[in-house]
Formats: sequence, structure tokens, C-alpha cells
Amino acid sequence: MASLTETALIARRAVKFGGLALAVIIVIKLGLAFYNTYLKVVNPPPPPPPTVAFGKLPEISFPQKIHPELTLRLETPTGGTPDLGDRATVYLMPTYRSNLLALDQAKETAEKMRFRDEPREITERRFLWEDNQFLPSSLEMDIINGSFLLKRNWQADPTILTEKQLPGKEQVVVEAKQFLRQAGLLTEELDDARVEISYLNFSGGQYVPAVSLSEADFVEVNIYRPDIDEVPVLPADPDRGIVRLIFSGSREAQQRIIQAEYNYYPVDKDQSATYPVKTASQAWRELVTRQGYIASVGDNPSGVVVIRRIYLGYYDNEVSQGFLMPIIVFEGDNGFFGYVSATLNEWLEMIPSGG
Repeated sequence: MASLTETALIARRAVKFGGLALAVIIVIKLGLAFYNTYLKVVNPPPPPPPTVAFGKLPEISFPQKIHPELTLRLETPTGGTPDLGDRATVYLMPTYRSNLLALDQAKETAEKMRFRDEPREITERRFLWEDNQFLPSSLEMDIINGSFLLKRNWQADPTILTEKQLPGKEQVVVEAKQFLRQAGLLTEELDDARVEISYLNFSGGQYVPAVSLSEADFVEVNIYRPDIDEVPVLPADPDRGIVRLIFSGSREAQQRIIQAEYNYYPVDKDQSATYPVKTASQAWRELVTRQGYIASVGDNPSGVVVIRRIYLGYYDNEVSQGFLMPIIVFEGDNGFFGYVSATLNEWLEMIPSGG
């Protein structure tokens, strides 16, 4: 039988070797963990595939435009096309109004803009209001998506050009938002939107840029949808917002806004899906072979355009298509913008040729 001294010695040895064994096990486990982390960094697992949760999407319907022949040169900071990733997020843009209540809701909106008479039906979804109380005025509205064009025949009152009480930049933004608020159209997104101010003259039957406020006949306000997750949202015409208002210098409230265009469709950011996208080089080939859309030729009379930037954006369509969809943007010198639909064609319901 072992003595107490021998038992204590055996116990101390057991504790010693047990501690060493535990330390070895911990070192091995830490080593394996670091090794697995290293392997994931060097050879990361592929991300899950895009969700494509909405199924096939409608092809983006860019406006039909006739542009001059252009020669496009790629001169980006890297000398080539960037890596834009393999996917982009698509957001749902639900129908603004239900079919059953659309006309009643449109009448409510029109009345807030002082159009109180019954409208005339142009098509099943487009209606026209007219009013002559202050100036001969018309309001044409799509009762389903809520877009509208308001025009006032300011030429019927020559004092509008002589009063020249045009609002300054800060004041015109306040008045623009006040107009939208009174019409029940100032959403939180529009309240936070980017606003651009410019000055106009009326010459030869059309509005043309003016040099300054002091020389202008009118002030133009363009409201653009804010970026979504740091991705810019661009309209069909980069110089024209989804809301556009033209202000006169009249002191009469009903003659202050002589034109208003509203093409804002809400985005449901809680309902989204990811879709595979084209590479920038593929989009570049489409643009140079005239398969893209030239949003703005810019000031490039020679027909030679240098492309400086390529990036992902969203297309703010003038016509509601049900989804906010990604585009690949080609930004060039002197105000040139070209768009190519970013979603892979296999996930689009293509519009038939000539349709």
C-alpha cells in the first residue's frame, strides 16, 4: 500500500501532466481555428446565389430617342472597366392606387390643387381637369400611379413677366415643398430629396436657361430621389427631376406655379430581392453597339465623348413599372450620361422587337 507521501507525489504528477495535456489540446484547437480562418480568407466560400425572389422582371422601358452618331472613348482612372460585383438589389414599387378607388383619390388630389370641376376622361386611366378661375389651367393625371402634368397659360396675364418677384433659392424650395404638402404629396423621401434650382427665360415658344436670377423670367425646381444605400437614383433625363416645378414672379398664389410635373412612385424598401448583373465590360459593349440608352449627350458637338466613370445606379422611370431596377451608368465629359440595364437578360421579360 502506498504511503501518503507517495500518493501526494502521484497526485501532483497527475495534475502536472493533466495541465500539460490540457494546454496542448487548447493550442491544437486554437491552431486549427486559426488555420480554418486562414483557409476562409484565402479561399472564401462562395456567397449564396441571388435570391431572384420576384421571378422574372419587366425589361426597363427607356424612352425612345434619336441621337447623333457618337464615338465613345473609355478613359477611366484605371484605364478599364471596374468590378461592379455579381448582383444588385431590386426593390418593389407597389401600385400607387387601387383601381376601385383611383378616380375618387385622384379627384381629392386635384381639388387640393384647386381643380374642383369634374374631369374629362382621356383614356381608361388618364383624366383631364380644366379651370379658368385665375388663369386658363389644365391638370392631366394618371389616376392609377398618381403622375400628373399641371400647366397654366401664363401668357394670358402679361403682368406675370413684368412683376419679376421671383423667389430666391431658399424661398423657392420652401414654396415647392409647401405646394407638395398642400396636395398631400410631400413624402418623407421627397422632403429629404436633393433639390436643384435653375433660372429660365421664355424665348421662341420654349423655356431656355437664363444666366442669373436677376435676368430670369422664371425659376425652375427639380427634385431628385435620394440615393438608396449609397447607390444613386437617376431619372431618364439627368437634368430633370421626378418632380419639376416652374415658378413665376407673380404675387398671386394661383399664378405662382405655372407648371408642375410629378412622376414620383414610392419604393417599398422592406420588399427587395437580389438579381445577377452584367459585368461592366459587357455593359460597355452594349453601349458602344447602341443597345443602351443615351440619357444625355451633353455638350459634345464633335460627337466624340470620353467616358470617365462607370458605376451601378437605379433607374427612376417616368412610367411606373412595379420595380426599382439597377442600371450601369456611364458618365462622360460635358454632361454625358449613358445607361445600360444591369440585370442579366435571362431574368427579364424582354419587350418584343417593335413592341
